[in-house]
Amino acid sequence: MRYLFLVVALIFSTLSIAQDSKLAENYMDQGEFNKALKIYQKIYRQNELNPRNLFALVEVYQQLEQYQTADSLINVAAKNNTRKELFLIEKGYNATLQGKDSIATTYYKEAIKVIDSLPQLTYQIAYRLEQRNELDEAIEAYEKGMALNDKLDYNFQLAKLYGEQGNIEKMFDKNIQLIEGNPVYRPRAQALFSQYVTDDAENEGNKLLRKVLLLRLRNQPDPIYNQLLSWLFVQQKDFKKAFIQEKAIYKREETNMDNIRDLVVTAIDENDLEAADEILDYMIEESQSINVKYLAQSLKIKLKAAAATSDEYEAILQDYERLFLIYGTQKETFRLQLDYARFLAFKMEQAQKATDLLIVLEQTNLSKFQKADVKMLLADILVLQEQFNRALIFYSQIQNDVPNDLRSQESQFKVARTSYYQGDFPWSLTQLKVLRSATSKLIANDAMELSLTIADHSIEDTTFVALKAFAKAELKQYQNKRSEAITLYSQLLLDHKGDPIEDEALLKQAYLYEVEGRMEQARDNYQLIIDNYGDGILSDDAHYRLGLLYQEQLADPLKAKELFEKIIFSHADSIYFVDARRRYRRLRGDQNDKAF
Repeated sequence: MRYLFLVVALIFSTLSIAQDSKLAENYMDQGEFNKALKIYQKIYRQNELNPRNLFALVEVYQQLEQYQTADSLINVAAKNNTRKELFLIEKGYNATLQGKDSIATTYYKEAIKVIDSLPQLTYQIAYRLEQRNELDEAIEAYEKGMALNDKLDYNFQLAKLYGEQGNIEKMFDKNIQLIEGNPVYRPRAQALFSQYVTDDAENEGNKLLRKVLLLRLRNQPDPIYNQLLSWLFVQQKDFKKAFIQEKAIYKREETNMDNIRDLVVTAIDENDLEAADEILDYMIEESQSINVKYLAQSLKIKLKAAAATSDEYEAILQDYERLFLIYGTQKETFRLQLDYARFLAFKMEQAQKATDLLIVLEQTNLSKFQKADVKMLLADILVLQEQFNRALIFYSQIQNDVPNDLRSQESQFKVARTSYYQGDFPWSLTQLKVLRSATSKLIANDAMELSLTIADHSIEDTTFVALKAFAKAELKQYQNKRSEAITLYSQLLLDHKGDPIEDEALLKQAYLYEVEGRMEQARDNYQLIIDNYGDGILSDDAHYRLGLLYQEQLADPLKAKELFEKIIFSHADSIYFVDARRRYRRLRGDQNDKAF
């Protein structure tokens, strides 16, 4: 019974100390050091041999600048403890706070000297120095311990400290040593590298990591260095350079193309279609896997169809038919059949043929998610045909079929967009407000953009005259009826000159002009936005698109450079900032694309 009483008392005592410690920590965070002092004095008296209690109390005295009291307390504790190394570090830190750096250095060196006879205390000493932000001394302690005992491994701690110290090259080097010893460490190292590497190839961290890796690759070729270089180039969105590294790995190992497949998907997501096309060609030519060839051929024809002009449609149609002869029209080619149906409906204007294909496809043994994809495309085609109510039924069914999937959010956005095309702007806005916090960033951004369009142009125009005209033009654009859309935008610009919707209409029309190959008219539209709406939210869009136009179509790199420079200095928060900066530097001649 007495034993039980002691156990219960000990438990309550421990809980009380924990509560007191938490309260004292809160006081410390709030800067109420005198209140914290009383609590820590009480905790220290309960167990003076516990170093944690001592150091907590010492820290309060240091915050109160009572350095002599802190020093005396450390001396008393050191006399009662056989291990004095931590107390030496604390005395050194106490001296540092008083500006007595030479005295502090003496104490730190004395603590580090303990490692000579007791290497097993290396971590305890180095970590305490690290906590006190004495990084040089902590590094010295770790290095000494490892030199004295080859079984000790503090390379990870050293790599982290080199980074904190600002010795980035040494940090990279040490982490690469860790990867060489254990390749499983690579993701952890890359996570650390991400703190020093940016999307800018000229960033100091990028250049140093590239230098360290190329030196190693030159001295001792190893796929691990190619993998790290590939990762670096992906961070920089230099997918062609990443591809060079992935090809080197594949030629050396010839195991699978998983990394190359992942790279092409990333390149497509980042809209580097030139690099993606090159990678896909390689996958088709080199892979021995039917699945890889199918994936590459499917992606290639999808990209080709998306960028095609009407005179190329027939050749693409034949390409699709050839693929179906090779791979069939079963469940295994589900994604290819969806892409084909979209091409038929939105490019070839064969909506009924696409619908028939999808109805047959839905009757095969599909998962509920695949069925939702089929319904989504059927609804998209119904919107194309302006059968809005039928489309809304399909979109609503998807939300019921896969309620917790991203497809549900996508279908909800399309309900809002369809209502917008119909001219039911209040209902559309209600749907969009819910989607602003959507899990998918893309859906959330699309919802925000459309809701702003509706809200911004409904304040003064309560009858929605201009907005209805704009939505009608956007519907024609969705239907791929570009000439009709251009005409509607022109009429809107005449009827609503000076209206706040003017810059949006100019931007949408300029995009269509580009697709139609009418580059001078696109240029004029972008310039009008810059001249008349230079402070508007679409100014960066106009600068960026016009810069691309001058760089890629109108052969005027000087004007392109000026426009990209404007984004860098006047639109630093723009989504185009990173690419504009990259293009500006290339136009200025900063980057040699042939070099690593």
